[in-house]
Amino acid sequence: MADAFKNRNFLPHFLRVKWRTSFGRRITPPFVTLFVTTRCDEHCIHCFYWEELNPKPNHDMHLEEYEKSFASMDEIYNLFIGGGEPFLREDLAEIVLAAARLNSVANVYVPTNGQHTHHTLSVLERTLTNAPQMRFHLNLSLDSTDEAQYDRIRGKQKAYRRMMETWKAIQPLRHRFPNLVVHTLTTVMLENQDQILDIYQELKTHFKPDGINFNYIRHKAPEAEQLQVNEERYQALRQQMEEDARSGTWRNYRRTSGGMLNDTLDREVRRTVARTVEKNAPQFSCVAGRLACVIYSNGDVVECEIKNSPIGNLRQEGYNFRKIWFAEPARQIAHAAANGCYCTHECGHYSSQIYSASSLTKIMTKAAIAQASW
Repeated sequence: MADAFKNRNFLPHFLRVKWRTSFGRRITPPFVTLFVTTRCDEHCIHCFYWEELNPKPNHDMHLEEYEKSFASMDEIYNLFIGGGEPFLREDLAEIVLAAARLNSVANVYVPTNGQHTHHTLSVLERTLTNAPQMRFHLNLSLDSTDEAQYDRIRGKQKAYRRMMETWKAIQPLRHRFPNLVVHTLTTVMLENQDQILDIYQELKTHFKPDGINFNYIRHKAPEAEQLQVNEERYQALRQQMEEDARSGTWRNYRRTSGGMLNDTLDREVRRTVARTVEKNAPQFSCVAGRLACVIYSNGDVVECEIKNSPIGNLRQEGYNFRKIWFAEPARQIAHAAANGCYCTHECGHYSSQIYSASSLTKIMTKAAIAQASW
């Protein structure tokens, strides 16, 4: 199995995108956040999507609707799955495999609360086996390593124990499938900011994932006070992670050029998020609405999860994404995003940096230097 996996290099894709978008031409976005459900079985105190969760009746699109929509789109290099809890969908593997087949997905990122061990294993087995050229990034939400605090944040009793069951169950798959990458994902908020350095130490010492990611809490939460993050705490975390990277204190991700490149990109994103908070100003020209988009599970298409400017609805347009994306309103929304829009949402920082020639050159140079020092 190890010999069969060869993830597509990003640079040829980047050059294709630059060529196809020259002279102001538009393409369907290669960076897509796809919400697959509004259902969730937790009540997180920091959730930005809490007002939309668990509607009655449920309006999530069916597998066939996703397939029709994918067929109207071109290459999707990075597919970010959103929700709700994605593993509440019985057909999650089929949705991901359809995108892999129809849109040549290179990387899929799936977050999970870790409450569904059996189904998680089943989805991983099916996708990793049937899409060997696609790298599957499983992002396990881990907002605290203290059981009581974790359950409070997630709003569910015994959530930490069930998450740990899933964590232990997926470990054999990390050895079997080279196209499986397991990250931890921690949201920095008021509740955990005083323990954030301890959480980081626990993650790198005992959990030892392929990547440790921290997200700055987004623009709204059911407990509004959670938005009161101390900038100095976040800066201290960022500086500690950078020091560990320089000294080699923690290098548990797989030792490949792609692993080092991703780690370097993560560091650059943390820096731009920190600078955005500090300066309250944009750090780059955002590609939302141009090379990145969000598709909600009811078919709504928007440029990003922060502004949510209505571009169109797939159901209303016969699942023809191109009809929505190449219309004049979409162009105007993209223009507005590129000219001064900013936020701390990591997806916007990732997409805008990897499709900027100057940013990508800087990131690749730093990654090459770090790789050579191993």
